[in-house]
Amino acid sequence: MTPTPNPATDDSMPESHRLSPHVELYNPTGRAAVLLLCDHAGKEVPEGLDLLGISEEALGRHIGWDIGAAAVTYRLARLLDAPALLDHVSRLVIDPNRRPWTPTSIPEVSDGCVIPGNRHLPRREVVRRIRTHFLPYHRAVARTIGGFRRRGILPVIVSVHSFTPYFAGEDRPWQVGVLWRGDRRLSDPVLAFLRRRPGLVVGDNQPYSGLRDFGYTIEFHAQRPRLPHIMFELRQDEVAGEDGAARFADLLAAALAEPLANPAVYRLFEGNDLADFAGRPGWRHASRLSPLG
Repeated sequence: MTPTPNPATDDSMPESHRLSPHVELYNPTGRAAVLLLCDHAGKEVPEGLDLLGISEEALGRHIGWDIGAAAVTYRLARLLDAPALLDHVSRLVIDPNRRPWTPTSIPEVSDGCVIPGNRHLPRREVVRRIRTHFLPYHRAVARTIGGFRRRGILPVIVSVHSFTPYFAGEDRPWQVGVLWRGDRRLSDPVLAFLRRRPGLVVGDNQPYSGLRDFGYTIEFHAQRPRLPHIMFELRQDEVAGEDGAARFADLLAAALAEPLANPAVYRLFEGNDLADFAGRPGWRHASRLSPLG
């Protein structure tokens, strides 16, 4: 199988540029009414590892980023001819997919690894990380969606994540997981397609459940405005290498082909898949909230 090209070095790749030092817009001229999101694309620590007080080896584990997710996102963007937004700051600096001021936003401990640089942070440092590393990504997501809407296009939001094969003492058998809550216009046909693949272990709201917690990005940018959306979780040992990332990007593109060709998908969801989260403040106010806000 042809290795996944490197968008940073291959001249044949679609255009890619940084909207901020660590937020990348890839394939901005993609013609599909689809926006790909990769919250945990990189493990960059702009201030250097002294900020976190951990080793390069620890940062390279699943606690620091979603291994393989960026490679899948790049290839999937090309296959779908869709733009993609990727956040390259390590989730240990601040997690863009967690609500600010919650314990998992800037974790002090992650899968048994103590993060000394995240312990007992003064409020000013939390606010700095929100303003410097959290808000730029969410502004980019909001503005890109707004660009679609100004052109009269209601986009489908596709979020790409990856997960560690072993966590909390348990093996995770799923090779790919599909997360959903309420709006199943994409998840139902995608799950049906994936289940027809021989030998593929498919998670329906596994290893995480969208019914309990979909993560900050999809909740605020897709579920609140009732945009069509889907989240994929890919097991990291399957997508860590170039061949595996290419294989699963091809699989996701094939699974999405039928639902994305259905005009009925490109409408606002008529149900309520965010009832339990009504009243939560939006990302724009994150740096002004108190820890209890």
